[in-house]
Amino acid sequence: MKILFFLIALAACAYGYVIDPTIERDDDRTPWSQRKYIGPSPFIVRGDPANISDFPHMLALLDLSRGGFTCGASAIASRWSLTAAHCLERGTPPAQIQLRGGSTNRNSGGFIFQSQSYTLHPQYNTRTLSNDIAVIQTTAGTPIQGTNVAHIALPPNCATACCTVCSPNQITVTGWGRDENGALPLNLRQLTAPIHNFADCQRFWSNIGANFFCKSVVNGRDTCNGDSGSPLIRLNQQVGIVSFGTSVCGDGTRPSVNVRIEEPGVRNWVRQMTNV
Repeated sequence: MKILFFLIALAACAYGYVIDPTIERDDDRTPWSQRKYIGPSPFIVRGDPANISDFPHMLALLDLSRGGFTCGASAIASRWSLTAAHCLERGTPPAQIQLRGGSTNRNSGGFIFQSQSYTLHPQYNTRTLSNDIAVIQTTAGTPIQGTNVAHIALPPNCATACCTVCSPNQITVTGWGRDENGALPLNLRQLTAPIHNFADCQRFWSNIGANFFCKSVVNGRDTCNGDSGSPLIRLNQQVGIVSFGTSVCGDGTRPSVNVRIEEPGVRNWVRQMTNV
């Protein structure tokens, strides 16, 4: 049994994520860093190729203690970026965290921005994944700037009825998530999908609150491993962060769930931490 678990864990590491059996989640809530793929389902990587010049806010989160690329992130200010809290919940020392920007390729080119510190939302819940957001501050010597690097705007606070993330509006997500062969693609991809009706989404996911919104999974098109922390964009603003879904990417049994940035408990905290 120990040998079997070791082999499973080793395979997981090869795909850029680590299984942590000590962290329990509610009702099949699986962070995108730990989801399985089903082929030949068309995930984000079966969407359209994306060029970093069209998404200059997009960053690759590198955890050097885990071999490199682990998640997506987004640039919001000269020394600040956003990602999912579950991407950093293992407590990797900040010196081992880097961001790559300005490159379509997650492994080469562009610029490396060194983390000075990172902070998870104080109400982040590892079981429910509520408040699944973290901020990363880079060192003064590596501000987030350069060719094909830009900062994405964030929406203002909104408690209810703003409809920034109301269905059936379309939303665009970019990332380097796993493809139908189980591989992490080197080059960035994009996918546009409808926002899922929130009341209906609550039927599938118990106890998700106003700090979440949902994206429909249509014809198996889904985000997957490696897309955690990636930004969701609407009307040139980052309105969400990829958080969790079912344990099998693209199976279509439930909508995928994302952090709703405009929710006051989320948005006020980001502003307090970053002045953005």
